[in-house]
Amino acid sequence: MKTSTILFGVLYFYMFFFMTSCASTKVTGEWKDPNLTAKQYKKIMVMGVAKQPQDRKSYENEFVRQLQAKGLEAVSSHTLIQHENMWEKETIVQTIESMDFDGVIITQVQRSKERAKYKSHNYNMYDYYNRSYAIAPYYRRSTTTYQQQFGFESNLYDAKNQKLVFSLNSDTYAQDNIHKRLGSYIETVVNKLVQNNLI
Repeated sequence: MKTSTILFGVLYFYMFFFMTSCASTKVTGEWKDPNLTAKQYKKIMVMGVAKQPQDRKSYENEFVRQLQAKGLEAVSSHTLIQHENMWEKETIVQTIESMDFDGVIITQVQRSKERAKYKSHNYNMYDYYNRSYAIAPYYRRSTTTYQQQFGFESNLYDAKNQKLVFSLNSDTYAQDNIHKRLGSYIETVVNKLVQNNLI
C-alpha cells in the first residue's frame, strides 16, 4: 500500500510538471477591488487595444465566443466603435451607456520580446543505416527556434461608475505566431473571472 501511494505521488508530480511546463500563459499578477460587493457582470463589452483592425477583431471575437459559452451576453467593441474612434473616451462612454452594458473588459499589450532557443541534435549514422556499415560517421547539428513573449493586461471595469474592479497580468508565450496562443490567454482570463465570481 505504501509503495503504491509513493508511486501515485511520483506519477502525479510528473503529470503536474508536464501540464504546467507546456502551458503557454503564466499569470504574473492579479488584483480585485477589496471593496467590491458581491456582483456578477452579465452584459459585457470586450475591447482589444491593437494597432491593426484585423488583430483587434480576431481577439475580441474569440473573447466574446468564450464569454458566450459561459452564458453571458458579450459584444465585440469593433461591431460598435470604428477603429479610428477607439481611442476616444467620449465615444466609448456613449456606446456603453447606449447599449446598457454593466461591464467592460479592455486588454492591451504591456510588453513584448523575442528570444532565441538553441537545440543540439546528435546523429549517429551507424544507427541510421541500421548497422550496415562497420564504421559510420557521427555528427551534431543545431537548430534555432524563436519564442515570442507577450505581457498582457486585461482589466474589468464596472460600466456604471467606470471604476476598475479586476485586473490580470500575464505572460503568454508563442513559438512562431502569437495569434495561435490568444485562445489560451483568453481562457485563462475567463477562468479567473469565474473563480472570482465576477461572471
